Amino acid sequence: MGRIVPVSASVSPGAFITGALWNAQVKALNDFTTGVPVFAGYQATVQSISTGTFTPLTIDTEVIDSDGGHSTTTNTSRYTATVPGTYLVLGTAAWAANSTGYRRVSINLNGSRVTGSSIGADATTTVLSGQTTSAIVSMNGTTDYVEVVGAQSTGSALNTSVSDFAPSLRVIWISR
Repeated sequence: MGRIVPVSASVSPGAFITGALWNAQVKALNDFTTGVPVFAGYQATVQSISTGTFTPLTIDTEVIDSDGGHSTTTNTSRYTATVPGTYLVLGTAAWAANSTGYRRVSINLNGSRVTGSSIGADATTTVLSGQTTSAIVSMNGTTDYVEVVGAQSTGSALNTSVSDFAPSLRVIWISR
C-alpha cells in the first residue's frame, strides 16, 4: 500500500496545538513534501520496435524509485503510482541511425496516449536520434500507470539506441 498524503493542520480558535497534533499534521505534511514520490529509469538493453505501431519502451534500469511503483521484471515499461495525485511525466525515445521514415514518442496513461504529449520528426540523415516529451497526469494511487511509447516508419523493425541516448521515463508527484 502506498503512502497517504497528510492533510493540512486545522485547529479551532482557542484550542491548544499538542505535540501529537503537530506530529500528525504539520510534521507529517512537511515530511511528505520534502520526500514526494519520484521515479527515474532508463533502457539499458536495445529493443526492436516494429514499423508503424506505438510500442511501450522497456525501462530495465532504475535510478530511483522512492515508492516502489516500477518493476524491472514485470510490465517493465510501466510506472504505477502508489500515491494519488497529479504527476509530471517525462519520457524519452532514442533510435538507431536510419534515414528512412518518421520517429515518434508519446506518454501513455493506462494504455492510451495523453493528448498533447506526442511529438515526432522525420528522419533526414543517418544519425542517432532522440526525442523527449512530457505530460501532466492525474493518477489514483492504486491502478493508474504511465509509460513512454515510441513509433517509427522505416518499413522494417528499428532498434532503440542505448549508447549516446537511451529511452527513459521520469515521474514526479507534484500535487494532491
